[in-house]
Amino acid sequence: MSKDIYVGLIDSGCSFETFDKVAIKQLNKELIYTKQEQVVLKHGDVIGSILAQNNKINIYDVQVFEQNHSVSAHYLYKALEYLSDKKVDVISMSLGLLSNYQELQNICSYFVQKGTTLISSFPRSGHEFVFPASYNEVIAVTSDGRCKDFEIRVLNEKSSLFGANPSSSEREVAGASVAVAKFTKVFCDYLTKGFSKEEALNSIKKGYKI
Repeated sequence: MSKDIYVGLIDSGCSFETFDKVAIKQLNKELIYTKQEQVVLKHGDVIGSILAQNNKINIYDVQVFEQNHSVSAHYLYKALEYLSDKKVDVISMSLGLLSNYQELQNICSYFVQKGTTLISSFPRSGHEFVFPASYNEVIAVTSDGRCKDFEIRVLNEKSSLFGANPSSSEREVAGASVAVAKFTKVFCDYLTKGFSKEEALNSIKKGYKI
């Protein structure tokens, strides 16, 4: 019997109904939690729709992008802070920062210690380090054109770097962002079937299919 899994999705928001929705916005120089308004970017819809293919995946939809795909460390930290007291099994982040921040690393460590799996995107080329994907405790996923559909390849087992299919139904939304969504969906498929997180990751590494 399959079980419900809860995923924190930090992105541009989903226009469809999800388990929970919140937006992070600036008001009087402070970041606040507020209601999501109209979703402008397709990015979150594409990522969220991939996860929602499994109806046992419940999405905490945290909107940090509105008009463009850039995110600051402050916004990302605030999004993670929102999820810190929620029942979240996995956090999916199709994003990355070029600079490291100790506060960000600390909150990522907090999630890992409480048993939450963190998955984040790593660019295929151009950057040696991107955060939070470069943290040891975070699963990093990049685009791999050799992968078909929901196939996953192990690119570097020591650093937990995986490759997944980068294509989506929306031509303008592709690359490592989509690869993260597909990896997250496969990982959560295992969890809904009763696998532990360690078993799910080992199964992916060995190429098992559900």
